[in-house]
Amino acid sequence: PNATEYYKRENPVNNMHYITTPKLVLNSIDDPCCNIHNLYETSPYPQHEGKSYARLIEESQRSMLIVTKSGTHCPFLDSNSYFLPAVVEDPFNGRWMLDSWADRASVEYYKAALEVYEDRR
Repeated sequence: PNATEYYKRENPVNNMHYITTPKLVLNSIDDPCCNIHNLYETSPYPQHEGKSYARLIEESQRSMLIVTKSGTHCPFLDSNSYFLPAVVEDPFNGRWMLDSWADRASVEYYKAALEVYEDRR
């Protein structure tokens, strides 16, 4: 019926305690969109029993939270140059792409999760 109800129902945080798929959460302290302080707020949702979002992730058996000093909202780019971000060859198409340590860390996390949870495939 309205935006408030929509966001209340569609917020993925509402159902995070039901998720059994391994998940990796990256958040940088300097993220302008996902304020780091929100992570430590108490969830207003009754199913979270007054816990902070950080506590919910900590208590989840298949979640990992990484908090970095920098990275802004998405880039987490590696660079040896002040003017140009590092680029690497894309293994799928051979073209150049930006090099992101967050992408590499995510892939490593999920590859390890596949090994640990192989029986769930």
